[in-house]
Amino acid sequence: MAKAKDPRPAGDGGAPLDEVNPGAPPGRSLPVAIATALALVAVIAVSSWLGRGAFFVLICVVVLIALFELLDALVQRDHRPNIPFGLLSALGALVVVWLQRPGLLAAVLVGTMLGASILALRPRRGVMPASDVAWTVFAVLWIGGGGAGATGILVLRDGLALLIAFVLTTALDDIAAYFAGTSLGRHKMAPSISPAKSWEGFAGGLAAALLGGLAAGALLDPLGVADGLAMGAICGMLAPVGDLLESLVKREIGIKDSGRLLPGHGGFLDRLDAILFCAPFVFLYLRFVAL
Repeated sequence: MAKAKDPRPAGDGGAPLDEVNPGAPPGRSLPVAIATALALVAVIAVSSWLGRGAFFVLICVVVLIALFELLDALVQRDHRPNIPFGLLSALGALVVVWLQRPGLLAAVLVGTMLGASILALRPRRGVMPASDVAWTVFAVLWIGGGGAGATGILVLRDGLALLIAFVLTTALDDIAAYFAGTSLGRHKMAPSISPAKSWEGFAGGLAAALLGGLAAGALLDPLGVADGLAMGAICGMLAPVGDLLESLVKREIGIKDSGRLLPGHGGFLDRLDAILFCAPFVFLYLRFVAL
């Protein structure tokens, strides 16, 4: 007799995510993760040495890869978002910010919504066209908008140094939250979304982000100590929200990792979730308060 399918969603009392995505690796290898992280740092260092133009190209590449991972995961789950259109929309958002034409950003976002709606009327649109429109707009706003926020930081005065400081501060939050949560975590933040996240990890990450912001403020003339601490506070408070948002999305789709391109980490979206969520808020603070 055929076994009845469990109707409960993965990660919410139903099948574990490993069963939903049987090809997912069962765990992380810390040495492999460290090696991958060092390789990423090297790429960032080379791009920063080449200048702002090269760093903008790097932003475009990683943002579009992260967006592709999400849209492709949706396709694997029987959705039908138009991947080329989503990628083109996100690239448009990045380019208009790079050209310092913020007024066109609203036009790109409106065009994304209208274009996704029109494409939902195409033949072979799938059985969930309205959901596909929502997913496409959400993905472009979240991932493309986060990339636009990072690009906005880049085009500020001394923007390359500010962007690197922001990325490193967010990375410090992530690293400290991981080790504090692993060794001290007792009180879960959102067990139905991400069982590994704890308030102890949050506190450790926030402390590290404040220290990173303090160092950035002391070293970078455009910031100053107070603004550096403010940037650290933004990262420390909002980075966990970005992590939880990605976990929520992955649970709804039914995947464990966004991809496999970064050994020991998963996909690019797994590594960029906090950065993409924090970047617009940090940009707004730097643009309208600090500078």
